[in-house]
Amino acid sequence: MKRFSLFLSYAFCIAGFIAMLAVAFALPVFGIERLATVEHAMQHRFPVYLICYAIILLVVLADVCLFLLLQNTRRGNIFSKSSVRLLRVISWASIFAGFLAFPLYFFFLRSAIFVSFVGVFLGVVLRIVKQVIEKATELKEENDATI
Repeated sequence: MKRFSLFLSYAFCIAGFIAMLAVAFALPVFGIERLATVEHAMQHRFPVYLICYAIILLVVLADVCLFLLLQNTRRGNIFSKSSVRLLRVISWASIFAGFLAFPLYFFFLRSAIFVSFVGVFLGVVLRIVKQVIEKATELKEENDATI
């Protein structure tokens, strides 16, 4: 069961990476013209594309870090400084992507406010998890040093 869960996590990471690449290539084709719900959205096409690509880059960065975190988990290296660093990068990427998604509410999509909230909320939750893992890592290193 543990191997299946790890396989499923890897599959989701790879699928997320492929989905983000597909979105990056499809955005200019299906872009703002077809999805805009605001009347004069075409005047603000460049900032909207810039924001969308910045969000895509942050999601790809978080996905790569998640893949590396899964590698650490597979090796049994969960409570380490590299895992804490990867969680930190993922959490900040989520928070920044959430804040970047907020202006899209005014330009582009009405559902962007929900995406923005979810991104920031996920980032804050991951920051808390990072703090717990960081404290557990300190305790593990202290325990290893005393033995």
